[in-house]
Amino acid sequence: MNHRHRNLANKVYLPNNARYNQYLLAEFKITDQLLEQFALNSASNSADTGKPYQAFYQALSERFFQACESAQIENVHFIANDKLPRVRFSEELRCWETEQQLMVFYNPAYHESYKSHFDGGKWAKKVSLLFLASGDDIRTNAADFHKKVSKMLVPFMAELGVSVGDVRLRDHQHLTYGLFARSKGVEGTHAHTLRLIKNRYQASDVNLPEQNDTMSYVVASLPITRRMLNLASINKNMDRTSEKPFLPLYEFLNEAFVAAAGAHKLQNGAFIANGATPIIRNSGTTPEKLDNELIKLGYDPLQPRNELGAHWDEDELVDYAQLVFSATAKNVEAKGHGKFMESVDKCLRQMAKTLNLNPERDEITVRFHQHLAYHVGESSVG
Repeated sequence: MNHRHRNLANKVYLPNNARYNQYLLAEFKITDQLLEQFALNSASNSADTGKPYQAFYQALSERFFQACESAQIENVHFIANDKLPRVRFSEELRCWETEQQLMVFYNPAYHESYKSHFDGGKWAKKVSLLFLASGDDIRTNAADFHKKVSKMLVPFMAELGVSVGDVRLRDHQHLTYGLFARSKGVEGTHAHTLRLIKNRYQASDVNLPEQNDTMSYVVASLPITRRMLNLASINKNMDRTSEKPFLPLYEFLNEAFVAAAGAHKLQNGAFIANGATPIIRNSGTTPEKLDNELIKLGYDPLQPRNELGAHWDEDELVDYAQLVFSATAKNVEAKGHGKFMESVDKCLRQMAKTLNLNPERDEITVRFHQHLAYHVGESSVG
């Protein structure tokens, strides 16, 4: 009886319309040797003024697409522009680029694409091969997809003359849901234990290399509403002539975040209201850094700092604030993140109450991330 109670306690109940995404990213440097392998270095292409690397990227991407077709991998992108790929669910297949990011929107149930992204006039630092999971049951089939990609990479890298040890493979998985889904008419919930990637993969007879980095965290998006401005006594006319016009708003929101996180023993994370995209890494030494569109944050799950950071621009009103919750080793019970996610869910509902949000009209989008990364080897995955 007690055993059953513990099992229930380690589950979180999420709405039935929660969405899954999985994508793998294989990255390797573009070296002189790789250019010479294709006999397409900058000197041999000097006649093609303006785009000396166009033929190289085209040849490399065609080899990649052929290898994917042979491996029956249907949804891939060849990227050689040093931009950060970000993948999200959408009913429409779309790609667009910013200065630092490549955004890919798709529905895994029915979208397929072979697409290249490069500038023939520039020598990119690296190639990024993006593999998007397809099908109706992404989480259940995640191990098989990982194994298929890993198996395809070894002979493909040999064909390119690139050592597999120089290839970094990242497995990204998201679970996304609306905090107030039930209030908006979504019926039913589903119990999740949210097991660690390595445990799910072992259950499917997919064994990962001993040396790997894992990371789990949540990013919740909180749209800024007029009621929040009122609660923080912000001038509705957005008078930007005053000094630091939005400082009271961000201080008010951050105080609500810190109070709710503390109440539910969530000690590692950040409040972000500067319009930047948070990039989370498994690192206790990575300094927090704002890099134009991106804000880089490092968390060590094994040796957490137990700090809640705050990053905002008091001169600008953002469309939404972002709340980051990083999971630690202590947050993993029964080898899953169910209780961690339940704490995050309760924390966000407490914040919503403090902010007088209306569950039928307002929304907080919650995205649970699980990441895995390692260097590919001849026998990386068994």
